[in-house]
Amino acid sequence: MEIKFEPRRGRLVIHAFGRKYDWIIEPRYWRNPVIGFLIWLSLPLIVTLVASLINIKPVALISTLIFANILIIVSIPLVLQIIGTGRVNFGPHFFVALGGYTAALLSKNFGISPILTLPVSFIIGLLIGLALSPITIISRGVYFVLITLLLPFILAELAYWRSDIFGAETGIPGVEVMVHTGNFMNDLIIYFYISFLIGFLYLLIVDRVLRSRYGFLMGVINEDEDVAAAYGIDVNRIKVIVFTFTSGAMAVAGWFLAHYQGSFTGPAWLTPAFLILVLLTTTLGGKGAIYGVVISGYVIAMLREVTRTTFGELSTVALFLILLILLYLLREGFWGLYRKRRYREYEPSIRIRRKT
Repeated sequence: MEIKFEPRRGRLVIHAFGRKYDWIIEPRYWRNPVIGFLIWLSLPLIVTLVASLINIKPVALISTLIFANILIIVSIPLVLQIIGTGRVNFGPHFFVALGGYTAALLSKNFGISPILTLPVSFIIGLLIGLALSPITIISRGVYFVLITLLLPFILAELAYWRSDIFGAETGIPGVEVMVHTGNFMNDLIIYFYISFLIGFLYLLIVDRVLRSRYGFLMGVINEDEDVAAAYGIDVNRIKVIVFTFTSGAMAVAGWFLAHYQGSFTGPAWLTPAFLILVLLTTTLGGKGAIYGVVISGYVIAMLREVTRTTFGELSTVALFLILLILLYLLREGFWGLYRKRRYREYEPSIRIRRKT
């Protein structure tokens, strides 16, 4: 197979395997993503350095970074799901708990390693997502919100009802941990990079999907699915596929939690508080801005830790008040601040005139 390189202004066109690939070589397109990636990659080093300068233990800060990665792992698939279905899912933590219970039960009862529980947790989340995907077709608006909002409550009640299996509020202990080096700090850093790799992989996949033809079709559905159907787009098929695969992706967050903590307590993650943090991560990131989700995830996790140590019992109240103010001030999210300074890097958006 012959490979040809065709240099053009600002990009290099590569012809290979019967297809054409564009590689943007202008610095303004790759400089900022590379800088952002390097900062994300070096966060544990930065946090450890800051902790040593102010004479505090970095363990809590590294744990906060891991929690931020968990928010990112849940929120990036949720953003894609919202775009591809035109629905706001109020039950992403249902799939998190589903993946966590799957991994914990397989590990405790059958001794299955984390490497093998990972695909099983993803597949279980995918199958349950496939079974629930018709709700994206038969319901919309407040009805869809209520249905997805009820799912976590149903699972939480099942966890209490069959506490002999799910452990209720005590959780499922004895889950095999992924890392055990004998040094707790080293374990935390490795866990950070495991969760970082998952979040970064999601970022690359969703970015690729949104830039593809399917991303364009999802954008049309998000604007007006009736118009999309009128133009011959198979709306129902796309909504089912998007809901199914993003549900499996969210379940991976539960898998990570089970093997990171060595146990899994579903009711702790099925609370409305965790749901609000996930929804705020997607909203404060910016409308459909997956890169903004990374920023908002770390801001929210850091604010959560700061308010916890500063306000004590009133930490939750203080956290949500601060986030409420940010939600009011940042109408386009954290990514909107970047776009205002880099107006040429706006992503193309779809605007379809609605009927009056």
